[in-house]
Order: sequence, then C-alpha cells, then structure tokens
Amino acid sequence: MAALLRQGARRIGGSVLQRAQAAVTSPAVAEERRRLLPRRMYSTQEQATEENTRKIQQKKEELYDVICKAEQSFLTSSFRNKLLLQHLSVQVKPRPKDPKWQILRFTKRAVNVVDAAGFIASIYLVCSFVAGVRTFIQERRVARARIFEAVARAREEARKSAQIKAVAKAREAGTRSAQIDN
Repeated sequence: MAALLRQGARRIGGSVLQRAQAAVTSPAVAEERRRLLPRRMYSTQEQATEENTRKIQQKKEELYDVICKAEQSFLTSSFRNKLLLQHLSVQVKPRPKDPKWQILRFTKRAVNVVDAAGFIASIYLVCSFVAGVRTFIQERRVARARIFEAVARAREEARKSAQIKAVAKAREAGTRSAQIDN
C-alpha cells in the first residue's frame, strides 16, 4: 500500500514539475522576461554615465573646433595648443575632408610610433646592460676561481718542494753522518 502511494505521489509530483518547467520555458514567459529585464538592468546610474560620455565627446568636438580656429591666428598659436590639437584629432569623429585633421592625425600616429620605438629601444638597452653586468660578474667569479686555483697549486708546489728539500737535506745529513762514522 505504501509503495502504491509513493508511486502515485511521484507521478503527480512529476507532472506538476513538468508543467512548471514548461511554463518557465514557454515563449510567452521568455518574451515577458526580455521586455522586463532591460528596464531593471539599465539603471539610472548607467544612463547618467552614458549622458556624461556623450557630453564629454561633444566638448572634445567643440574644443577641437575652437583650437583649430585659434591656431589660424599667429597671436593665439602655441606649442601646447598644437599638442592638445594632436591628442584631440585622434579622439574626435573622423573628418576625412579636413586636411588639417588628416595631418594632425598622421602626426599623432607618427609620434605614437616613435614613442613606442623609443620605449622598446630603452627596454632593450636596459636588458642589454643587465645582461652585460651579469656576464661581467660571472667572468669575474671565474677569474677569481682561477686565481684561487693557481694560488692553491703554487702553495702545493711550494709545500712539495719544501718536502723534497727537507728529504734531500735529511739524506745529505744522513750520508755525512755515515761518512763521519766511517
């Protein structure tokens, strides 16, 4: 009896579970989710950020135009304004019909390439210097080791020659004493 009740409960529970899963995955529910989710995910903070980004881009465009006009006059021209104009030329919307924009953009890209090449060359020089210092230190260690080996060999040879001289003196002394005894 208990087994029949369990089996019946499983059948009923399984069908209820299947209905719930079908309702969750139905196209109507999915459409409702798509409609509601963007509103929840798109917060006022993100809207404010997007608005600020648009304002910043607009100010960049305006500043580019103002500096371009100011650069035409010799009295308002300055080196810093030209550098700022180069920076802005890369950040404003493309203006393919404006020759000044094209020149500034090309100049900025060329400056970026030269900067990158200088950075890479600097890194290469530093790495070469470090490698040279390491090689120098290693060669110095090898030279010191050879010097210590040569000094040790010289001491050993001096000790051996001292022993040989001592043995020769002892033999000579032994032969003299034998001669005296005779």
